[in-house]
Amino acid sequence: MAWCEFSTKASAQEIGARNLGHRLTTFRNGTHAALIAVLNSQRKVLKLTLRTVAARMPKHLGWDHTTLAKVESGRRNISFVEVRALATILETNVGSLDLAIEALENAKFAATSAPRRKK
Repeated sequence: MAWCEFSTKASAQEIGARNLGHRLTTFRNGTHAALIAVLNSQRKVLKLTLRTVAARMPKHLGWDHTTLAKVESGRRNISFVEVRALATILETNVGSLDLAIEALENAKFAATSAPRRKK
């Protein structure tokens, strides 16, 4: 996918996995903020609380409401596996998230790259 970079080995603490040295894909490039914004807005549209979403996450990921709060605030990275699980809970899929992220980034680029008039 165009909006993710691969991390071959993320720490267990970083990805929320219980198995040390667990290999997963994580999002580390500039689109991370856009991904979080899209996930957060989707959660709010569905009127789900942090605790509700965290309770629906697969148990093997070891998430609680504080983990989701850290993700939404940008203090914790998120893996591809976690994004897939969140997408299912938020009644969407990774492809739809990708389109929403791309639209958000294009809008941001258009707003910041507009030509400036000379005085």
